[in-house]
Amino acid sequence: MPNTFRQTIAEMLPSPEAVQARLSVLSNRDRLGVAEFFSERLPEVDVLIATPGAQTLSRELGALRGVPGVTVTALAGHWTLVGSALHQPGDIQPSRGGVRAAVVSLELLGGQPELAAALLAARLGWAVAAVAAAVERTDAPGHVRLSMQGVPVVSPVLLARTPGGLVLERRMPQSA
Repeated sequence: MPNTFRQTIAEMLPSPEAVQARLSVLSNRDRLGVAEFFSERLPEVDVLIATPGAQTLSRELGALRGVPGVTVTALAGHWTLVGSALHQPGDIQPSRGGVRAAVVSLELLGGQPELAAALLAARLGWAVAAVAAAVERTDAPGHVRLSMQGVPVVSPVLLARTPGGLVLERRMPQSA
């Protein structure tokens, strides 16, 4: 399934704007393919944290995994977690003594929303097991920021910026 999604993104290259536009309106087939990819590759988690724009993908993954989700959002200039799972006792069921979370993102660029999600999760005592990014930009600092926090990134599509625009990353093996 990630090959279909990878082809969808490849058709938008070399334009970063076209990639972002396409990510905002993913087809059900592409979104389900990415959710299945993450379902197979992510470690076991008890809750998903969607970054802005990734709520639908997070719901698809949550349905496959049978776990609830919350969203990280910016309110009045500060990041916060929102979602009914935060207020419903028993919605988040830790299976290993502590809550493990995965952050779900459409495109990992600078990493601010993903890092905010990880830090807010830590305040709640949750351990972030991974960031699931539909597209990871290897030329952006997001991966490094998350790596410095010990959070691995899982992505079916890696893109790199070149003088001619974005291309599928060739310097490192695909994670798919």
